[in-house]
Amino acid sequence: MIKELKFAALTAVIALTITGCASNPDSASSLAADAKQSETITQINNLKQAIDAANQKTTYGIEEELDWFATKEIKDANDALTEAKDYYAKFEFNPSEANSSTGFFSSTTNITAAEDGISKFNEHMTKAINIKAAALSALAEAFEYRTQLKKIDAQKYFPSTVKELEGDLKKLVDQVSNDKVEAAINSQPALIAKQRALEIKTVTAIYLTDAQKELDRLVKANTAQDAPKSLSQASASLTAAIAFVAAEPRSISKIELKAEEAIFSIKRAEQIALTVKKLKALQQKDYEDYIINYEKILFATSNALGADDSRDLSFEEQGKALVVFIEANLKDQEASIKAQQNLRKELKNQKSYTELLEEKISTLNTSLADVKKSLADLRSEKAAAEQATMEKAAKAKQVAAEQEKSKAEEAKVEAKAPAEIKTETEQAESTTPQ
Repeated sequence: MIKELKFAALTAVIALTITGCASNPDSASSLAADAKQSETITQINNLKQAIDAANQKTTYGIEEELDWFATKEIKDANDALTEAKDYYAKFEFNPSEANSSTGFFSSTTNITAAEDGISKFNEHMTKAINIKAAALSALAEAFEYRTQLKKIDAQKYFPSTVKELEGDLKKLVDQVSNDKVEAAINSQPALIAKQRALEIKTVTAIYLTDAQKELDRLVKANTAQDAPKSLSQASASLTAAIAFVAAEPRSISKIELKAEEAIFSIKRAEQIALTVKKLKALQQKDYEDYIINYEKILFATSNALGADDSRDLSFEEQGKALVVFIEANLKDQEASIKAQQNLRKELKNQKSYTELLEEKISTLNTSLADVKKSLADLRSEKAAAEQATMEKAAKAKQVAAEQEKSKAEEAKVEAKAPAEIKTETEQAESTTPQ
């Protein structure tokens, strides 16, 4: 709205100026002034468009973090644009001030100073863009790690470290900005090592923190006293997960599986420790009831699966018998599944064959319909030809009959003619005087 008002005001001023000049349209001396004024208005309009374009570039620079990549250049660019706008404001609503001097002892006009400011702005912006491109190229690996750290939100877990690494990267970017590209490249490996370490640390915190807390809790609870082997296995599982993260911090799906395995081992160790504690707390008279409870669990499992009652065997043998039964049933189940798959395959093939037959039958039916149509067309054409032939023969017969009739009539005329001639002669002779 403000831009529209400014433009309207400028238009009014221009109109008034032109009207003033047009007050004496016959004056030849006013032509040079009119031409100069027209040139100034065009120059002002071009400058306004340049300022608008500069504002768009400023927005682009913010989006592209150019002030981070080329701090000095962006500062100088902003200063130049501000200066250009200040000079433009002096004649924005009064074009006659465009060519006024910027100072008492200066030969530079307001509009020239504004144009110089825009020119300097564009130069600094171009340099800033080039500096960013050079930095991204020379420090490509460091920026790739920077992107990865943002992706896993390292800032959330280790804000101070992220800030420190950002500062280190900024120093290298500043070196590129100051044409010390080789020095920046030589310093990059040390920064990358820190960035990778932070990535590993962050991924470990994200996916293995819960497992580490649970293991620490068991250690503090002196679980090793009751289940040292199981706790050792849990600790080894977590260590393996941490080592895997260090080797492949971006294999997230595998890391999640490793984390689940570690949690499982820790929970198993806890359950074994609790069971050992219960055993230690039992009195000798309660041993039998405790064993019978476990026997009930095995027996209930066997019943649910339909296996034989094997309680007359040791727990170890009962377990083996249950495993053998399950494996045998799984094999039968696999055979059944395979048979079902084969049957489905055969049915699918049969269906495909049937569909093929139906397609061929449909094609044959279409061809047969075409043949029938062709035959019908031929019969129709033959009937039409026969009809035409019959009509032609009838017409010929009629013509012949008419010709015969005509000939007969001509013969009668010829036979009658001599007799009529003789009678007429005799009549003539009788009427002639003797």
